[in-house]
Amino acid sequence: MSVQDDILWQTAERAAGEFEGFKIEVVGDRIVMTPQSSIQSWTILDVQVAAMSSGIDKSRLLSDVMIQFPGEPPRVPDVTILEEGAAEPFSYDDVLAAIEIVSTKNDGNDYEIKVRQYARFGIPICLIIDPFLGQCTLLTRPKDDTYASRDDYTYGETVTLHLADGSKVDIPTDKFKRKS
Repeated sequence: MSVQDDILWQTAERAAGEFEGFKIEVVGDRIVMTPQSSIQSWTILDVQVAAMSSGIDKSRLLSDVMIQFPGEPPRVPDVTILEEGAAEPFSYDDVLAAIEIVSTKNDGNDYEIKVRQYARFGIPICLIIDPFLGQCTLLTRPKDDTYASRDDYTYGETVTLHLADGSKVDIPTDKFKRKS
């Protein structure tokens, strides 16, 4: 990371200590503060419950916990599914799936910046849940700065994650709330 990245990250950490109720991340060359909405919170819980119902132990599920990427800013996915036995500090190579719930309309952070970083570091699955559009985008098979496979689902369908460890997670979206 550059000196500028270090300064941005230190500033974001200070802001996180002062502003409760916000998700604070360094994205590109900006500090992004996003207020957590009830819809985002409920969707995070729905995804975690679906993962546990599919047999994923809660010790392998994180919400808003920092994941390290060497030479790049850490990320804080809305939900992370970890490999068995992963331990803090968590690194990109512990991640089986990164799940992002879009918090603003036309969110370039979740659809572009984070996707490029996740793909570049080989995160096997990236799921973007968009309550504004009422759809989910499942990205798999990372290659360079993109994913070779993309499947779109509308709310009401079940999204199935086939994890690299052989686990399968079915995420029903019929109860996901929409945001206007």
